[in-house]
Amino acid sequence: MARLRDDPLQLPAAFAAEPSVRATRLCEDGEQSPIPFPLSLKTAATARHPRQGLCGDVLAALGLDDATITAARSAAARNGTDLLAEIVASGAADARTAAAATADVLDLPFDGIAPGDRIIAAERCKPVALPRLVKTCDDELRTKLFLLPKLEGLDRTADFLWRRPEMKDRARVTTEAEIKSAMARQSERQRLDAAVLSLAAKQPRQSARTVLEAGQAIGLMLAFGLLLWALFMAPGTTFAILHPLAGVLFAACLTLRLTAAVDRQLPIDAQVTLRPSEPPPLYSVLVALYHEAAVVDRLVRALSELDWPASRIEVKLICEGDDAATIRAVERAIAGRPQFEMVVVPPCEPRTKPKALNYALPLTAGEFLVLYDAEDEPDPGQLREAFRRFRSGKANLVCLQAPLVVRNGADNWLAGIFALEYAALFRRFLPWLAGHGFPVPLGGTSNHFIRSRLVEIGGWDSHNVTEDADLGMRFYRAGYRVETLSCPTMEDAPERWAVWHRQRTRWTKGWAQTWLVHVRQPGVLCRQIGLRNFVVFQLLFVGMLASALAHPVFLALAILALVNFASNGLSNAYQGLVFGLDLFNAVGGYAAFIALSIGALDARERGGLVKYYPLLYLYWLLIAVAALRALGQLVSAPHLWEKTPHDIRSRADPRDARYRLEPHFGED
Repeated sequence: MARLRDDPLQLPAAFAAEPSVRATRLCEDGEQSPIPFPLSLKTAATARHPRQGLCGDVLAALGLDDATITAARSAAARNGTDLLAEIVASGAADARTAAAATADVLDLPFDGIAPGDRIIAAERCKPVALPRLVKTCDDELRTKLFLLPKLEGLDRTADFLWRRPEMKDRARVTTEAEIKSAMARQSERQRLDAAVLSLAAKQPRQSARTVLEAGQAIGLMLAFGLLLWALFMAPGTTFAILHPLAGVLFAACLTLRLTAAVDRQLPIDAQVTLRPSEPPPLYSVLVALYHEAAVVDRLVRALSELDWPASRIEVKLICEGDDAATIRAVERAIAGRPQFEMVVVPPCEPRTKPKALNYALPLTAGEFLVLYDAEDEPDPGQLREAFRRFRSGKANLVCLQAPLVVRNGADNWLAGIFALEYAALFRRFLPWLAGHGFPVPLGGTSNHFIRSRLVEIGGWDSHNVTEDADLGMRFYRAGYRVETLSCPTMEDAPERWAVWHRQRTRWTKGWAQTWLVHVRQPGVLCRQIGLRNFVVFQLLFVGMLASALAHPVFLALAILALVNFASNGLSNAYQGLVFGLDLFNAVGGYAAFIALSIGALDARERGGLVKYYPLLYLYWLLIAVAALRALGQLVSAPHLWEKTPHDIRSRADPRDARYRLEPHFGED
């Protein structure tokens, strides 16, 4: 069917067909062009208005001055939107008031879609191309037509309704939010079922719902049994064989990081001048919140400062249905901000962040989508940089990871080393991996996606507690590329050991889940990504998991060897080689950490963070404790999501005024 591009109602030429067919076509066609209806005598009379007929009547009813209207028209031309969208985005009028004024001018009721009414052919109506006319049917088979007319075409709309009185009797004006809400209600059960199962439904071998497949379990049991038998039968020989093998493996993991530390040729960010005529596309923002009432106000302020037109961004704050405090905080914070919306997830298992994201993903409409955490404060220019990079990138570029920068590192030694760790990872190591085309394990926030490809890949795995690292690998296996940005996102690190310990347990457990999922078919994985990248994948994930326990072990072995050499001397060259390997692993890990992190810090950060380097081995010892707990949970509670609080509960100083929840009076 030919597309009719400027018609405010998107009315197809074949609108004379049976009403249910007409509604279906409206959902299918999306944007369409004007029907050359002749103006009726009724609508012709309205053309005398100096502000262009019925459109001018609505603007007059809203009490808008000429300067506001001119600014809205300019913004609509610049952003590729319409006049009403820019008026609402600017705050000059709210959507309900504008819709009520439009209904009054058209002599139609202003109404919402009742919970009992169902949208006909809703499965064909997508958030990406929201229809401007939807047809509903209630339990008694009574139909209604809900319109979203554009102000620019109200005269043609009025003319059509005047010539079709049988349609006017069923028509009413509503708001975009009402249609979206009705569509969300209608798809709730389907979205929840899909979010709960996620990958496990269609690609079970790529989901962490099953932690160990039968073959993996048998193989691990046989290996563990063989190791116990060898230790029992010949402990000395077994240790003499395993010791250098483990040392070589860990040394290879360290070598990867040392190479990244000394390689200064990081990729240069692409600077692209966009065509002046290219309007900004719709950008979707997702934030999953759970027990985060104390940080909602700060989050909404930070996201409101993003340098992107308010009419071309949709921010969805995702709350759990049984988290009443956060829901109230979100409702209060987003009042009067039309680009914000709350999505409430019915409480059910698994209670994980990826499940919440999967529940909200079908409601998004942006060409691009970014994920943030509750405590995030993204650089206002981050979306602009991502847009430029996507437009200039290769055809297989699917995701951009922004660097995460810890802002409270100088307040506490635990947060300080955490800040150094993030600097090494997000500002040095991940850009190096991306620049050389290696697999990139994503961080849990500030990931910018091409939304359609995120949907194509199946979204997030609802059963993986580090869904970010897993998603990065699934993109890579599908032939897509992940790169990094320069505009950072500011975050807070936990300052209390109990909070940090639970978070690190979850991360380590998730990395183990991800590794186990992707090595279920090692031959297939190797063919998909190539031998070189297969080796890098092993070094990345085995290094992440093994380093938690290996750093203290190799340091202890090196110290014991030194004591033995001091007492008995060096008996043979083999002992010297093994000692050298242990010493490299003990010192090389420290050197790689310092080289990666200090090269990423600016002068101000160095002044506050370098004092924490002597405590690095203590930090690694705490990581080892968390890793042992993670291994236990991998067996007993593999899908348990231990929530990391971002308010005063994670601060070392409970009197820290920066994280105190301000009281709100006058609430129920």
